[in-house]
Amino acid sequence: STFAVKAGSGGMLEVELGKLAQQNAQSQRVKNFGSMMVRDHTKANKELMTIAANKNIAIPSRLSQEHQKHVDEMKKLKGMDFDKHYMDMMTDDHEDDVELFEKASKNLKDADLKAFASKTLPILQMHLDSAKAIEDAVD
Repeated sequence: STFAVKAGSGGMLEVELGKLAQQNAQSQRVKNFGSMMVRDHTKANKELMTIAANKNIAIPSRLSQEHQKHVDEMKKLKGMDFDKHYMDMMTDDHEDDVELFEKASKNLKDADLKAFASKTLPILQMHLDSAKAIEDAVD
């Protein structure tokens, strides 16, 4: 259940920041990346919520205080400052996500969560590759 809570919380953050990127980013590539985050992580969050609900695992319905603070800080950034900070953060976040989901896909005892991790991992890897490419372009 630790995996489900971490994945759910991280997914919500990706959606919130993706929405912010669509508004505050300067680069069209960053805006497009934000759109992809909203689309892919909303879909993954819904799947995870369904699995968690069936197992009576409580996934937070709102951002943690730490995540909310970060979103509030990023709301102050615009243009190229936003682009650089957001893409740097997306690269770091997705490196952590890939590691979390790789471990989960190999080590989780719960078959449903393990399958979810395995299915979501290639998408996260693609996000990481995109984030690195865009991060290099906006630096």
